[in-house]
Amino acid sequence: MRLRSIVSIHKRWLMIISFCIAFASCIHLSFGQERKIDNMFLELDKKYRMPEQWSALPFELEDPYKRIKNGPPLVNIVYKVNVEWLSRWIANPKKVVPNAKMPALGLGFDEIQAVIVFLSSIAEKDVPQVAWDDFLLKKEDDLSEDEYDKMDKVYNAGKGVWGRARCTICHPIKGVGGNVGVGPDLGEITTKINRNWLHSWLGNTKGHFPDTLMAQYRFTDVDVRGLVEFVMRDTQFIPEEKDEETVADAAEPEIKVLTEKEFSGIRNDTALIEKGRGIVEKARCFVCHDIKGIPELMPVVERKRDGLAGFEKVLYDIRCLTCHRIQDKGGTYAPNLTFAGSKMKMDWEGEFLQSPDIIRPLSQQMPKFNLAESEAKAATEFIEKNLLFKEPLPDFYKEGPPTADIIAAGEKLFYEKGCNTCHAENITKGGGVVGPNLATVGDRLQPAYILYHLKNPQQANPQGVEPNFGLSDEEMKQLVGFLMDHVKKKEGK
Repeated sequence: MRLRSIVSIHKRWLMIISFCIAFASCIHLSFGQERKIDNMFLELDKKYRMPEQWSALPFELEDPYKRIKNGPPLVNIVYKVNVEWLSRWIANPKKVVPNAKMPALGLGFDEIQAVIVFLSSIAEKDVPQVAWDDFLLKKEDDLSEDEYDKMDKVYNAGKGVWGRARCTICHPIKGVGGNVGVGPDLGEITTKINRNWLHSWLGNTKGHFPDTLMAQYRFTDVDVRGLVEFVMRDTQFIPEEKDEETVADAAEPEIKVLTEKEFSGIRNDTALIEKGRGIVEKARCFVCHDIKGIPELMPVVERKRDGLAGFEKVLYDIRCLTCHRIQDKGGTYAPNLTFAGSKMKMDWEGEFLQSPDIIRPLSQQMPKFNLAESEAKAATEFIEKNLLFKEPLPDFYKEGPPTADIIAAGEKLFYEKGCNTCHAENITKGGGVVGPNLATVGDRLQPAYILYHLKNPQQANPQGVEPNFGLSDEEMKQLVGFLMDHVKKKEGK
């Protein structure tokens, strides 16, 4: 009995010890070792985690700067540009367009010929032919007085469209302008472009290049025809004539150019087509361009955009994020829209989207996209509902408007602090143009956001140059009250 009891007790201890060892192992595994997380989960966490102040949006934003391929599709390039221009471009892109991103491939003339013939072979269809008035196709010297007057009317209408569309914000001309830095230099576009293709492009940019950073303006056909005429005739788009001495002193040898006549004689040469295909493949042109016929080397994953509606469609069509930023996507040229619903008054915003007014310096004016009222309404409703701070901003004037004494004190403070050095606060008094015009800021901004901005201008706009004056609560209350009083009905007081 005793021996059996001893054995039994021994067995029990063995079981207890085994259990403790197993338990200790679990504790060690759970707490003693660093838990390893699969990188996939880390990336998912990073992608979907929302910063504390951001709101979750009902759709995923498309960042136009993260395109699969940065260059335009080449399927109909021979209908877009003149063969002579294309020949010079392939030979040395930066000599043709100073801000060109395409590298020089170092191809010889025979290789350039082959590439152009290959690109011609993949063309799907000719550009739709536009019915132009006969006088619009004549040179100015060949126009009668009556024809010149008619042409000049179309030209000037196009000049107005050009100005309202603020084309020089994105496009430099002979090296001047193009502050956003996304458009090609248009200083010699008349040597490049086909008039019919330009008409087609301006009418439907996304139909030619779905991922283009350029907005699809809501131009009428009259707008497009005028704009084409302005671009094809204005001297700023025509190359400057070089005097004979400059040409003679040029160190670089003249580039041999493929002419239209030469091209017409070789464009169906099957040997050249295959040679050109090989050159394009070896040069890896498909990394930047969608090229029909060689998708197997780098397939294009097309985004499905057919079902876009509301503000999501406006974002894509107008390419708002080329200049603006929402959360972590888009550009930085124009104001960040992440919290626009907590910043702007929507009645003002709806009017502004349809007919942008002058707020910031001329180089930063928003283009007139000719948005429909329904599109502006979809945009403002989305902004008001989704682009907000999660917590409401404090507001000095939640219970009522500022008194006349507070407004007067705010005006005194505005000039004492030198705010008028950068801002105009009244049309008749003038002021600086570095910062936004404040003449109607009370119509535009919510009082709570004005306070938020004054507290820490750099937090509100990291790219801004406005200094932080370290204002007291009372001073901020006075300035907010003064700026709230700047509305349309008091403009020019």
